[in-house]
This record gives sequence, structure tokens and C-alpha cells, in this order.
Amino acid sequence: MFQELSMEITDIKIFKIDIQQSEVENIDKDKFPADLDIYLKGLIKLMISGESGRTFNFDRDTTEVRGQLGEIIKGKDFALISTVIAKRLLIVERRTQQKIAHLGKEIQKGIVVQALVTDNEINKFIICKAEHNDFLDEVKFTLSRGLPIKKKIFKGFACSMNSDQTLSNNLVYDKYLTNYWWNDFLELTKVHSDEDNTINAFDAIDKGVLVKLRTKYPQDYMHLSNSNIHYFRGNESFDMNDYVSNMFDNYLPFDDKLDIEKLKSDVRQLPKKSRKQFDEQFLIVKKQIKKRFIKNIALTPQIDLHFKEEIPDLENVVTAEIDDDGTKYVKVKSEQGYKYFNNLKERNTK
Repeated sequence: MFQELSMEITDIKIFKIDIQQSEVENIDKDKFPADLDIYLKGLIKLMISGESGRTFNFDRDTTEVRGQLGEIIKGKDFALISTVIAKRLLIVERRTQQKIAHLGKEIQKGIVVQALVTDNEINKFIICKAEHNDFLDEVKFTLSRGLPIKKKIFKGFACSMNSDQTLSNNLVYDKYLTNYWWNDFLELTKVHSDEDNTINAFDAIDKGVLVKLRTKYPQDYMHLSNSNIHYFRGNESFDMNDYVSNMFDNYLPFDDKLDIEKLKSDVRQLPKKSRKQFDEQFLIVKKQIKKRFIKNIALTPQIDLHFKEEIPDLENVVTAEIDDDGTKYVKVKSEQGYKYFNNLKERNTK
């Protein structure tokens, strides 16, 4: 999944945040077993690659986390700075837990990783909260229970740190865009709204990639277009890696000449290359898709087949047939439509 990167982790700090005991515990990185080391390197590679991140800006240069990042650029003590940031997260999580306690919800436990990374001569800072699951033990960090190895569940932030004290490429990683993470803790502002992201992503994929299949690969176009709409209508959030996997990994083309790997590559390039750019992670505003769900397939110069919404079992509703004499037909399964055409042929022959 990961592109090979010229990456070096120059410093790393890991903390356990206990909101019940109101404690921040530093975990000695020299005691990491191989399992945790592999997990963290994969997590950092994912964030440094820029895959599935969402673009944000800091509200001000004087907010607490932004101010601490400025101290890092100046070469101040990373251990001290990372502790300050971890303590801020503790305060925010305790405050958030108090707000949601009456709902019977709890903030997910996890470890907080902060790292300084050099990637192709660019200095970067990452922070992520990796949530516990049944893989790595939260204390011993061995393969039993705790942190997810294969499916990394985390909230993260990454940015490039420039020598002129500025930051760039501010990316947030969080599939469900939890408010306390990006707003309360990091004090960031979205660059693109969820509405704009939804419209721009859907249109870019539909009009920039899929519609190009319409003439040469009509069956694949119809099915992929339908699947695209189904994804946007059926999911609460968009994640580029998740989208590409759902759309293409198990898709068997009707025409074996269709290059699925090229389709994947074309879709992945859209967020930055489209005229109207969009983030690789955002919450889907479904009402925006409903407005754009209109598909017409020309059957004859006089007849169009009009789709008003997605059809999960399309292949069982609309089928194609060829008579013995070579005449081609499109057959639509329809109890409602049957009454309009039943006996029509018999009446016309009388």
C-alpha cells in the first residue's frame, strides 16, 4: 500500500493518556518490542505519504499546539514540547468525556505518538492517537490485545515544518472527523467544507474518470457508476483508501481490456489534480448526491432509460438479450411497468 519513501524518524515520543487518573505517562521507546516498532513505522509512513488526509489551517499562530510547533522549529527540547502537547490532549479529552458521559459513551483509550520525521529532506511533525483493539497489549505491547496491526484505527495530524517558522501541508487523519480532535485539541479550521468536498469528489470521479468509460466500456461504466453513487449514498464518510478498495479491489470487469489499476491511479490523483480540489477524507453530505443522481441511457432515438437512484442488484433488474435472428433487447424487470405494455403487441396486430 505504501509508496517507498526516503524517511527517517529523527525523534519520537510515546505517551499513555489516562483520563480517569488524569495522568500522562511517558513510554520508554528503547523498550519497544519488534511488534510495536513495526506498527508505528507503518503508521508514520501512512501519514507521511499524505494518503487519506484532510487539509486544515490553524486558527491562529498563537494557539497552544501551533505555538509549540514553532518552538520545535527553533530547535527547542522535543521531549518537553511533546509532553506539553500530550497534557493539552489530556485536558481536552477529560473535558470531552464530561460532555458525553450522560450519553453512555467513553473516549477510546489509546497511545499518543509524536514524531519528528525527515522525508526527502523535508522536516515533518506527526501526532497520532492509535486506538486500542484486540492485537497489541496496552501495557506490554505484545501480540495479544491492544493496538490494531492490520487495520490501523487512529486520529492523526501531520505537517511540514519550514525554516521560516511557517507550517504547510497541514493534514488531519480521522475517518469520522471527531470534533474534539481537530477543533478543541488542535484548534484548526477546515479548508474545504463537507458540502464542497462531497460535490467536488463525486463530480470529479463521475465526470473525470467514469464517464470516459461510457463509449468503450458501456457495461462497466453502468455498473461502476451505480457503485459510485451507492458508495456516496450508503456511507457516512469518504476515505480515499476505503473508496478505492470498495470500488475496484474485487471488481471483475465485463470487458477484460479495462485496466482496473489505471482506474485506481486516476481516481487517487483527483483530489489535487481536479479543477475543484477536494480532501481525501471528509463526511459525506448525502443531500448533495441526491441532487445529482440522474442517469440516462439512450436506448433508441425516441427512448431513454432513466435511473433516479442507485440499484444494488442492477444485474437482476435490467438485462440484455439477443434473439436467434440477432435482434438485441434491453429487458427491465417491472411489475408496475408491465400493465402499460401488456398485450400491446396483440392490439397492434388486430
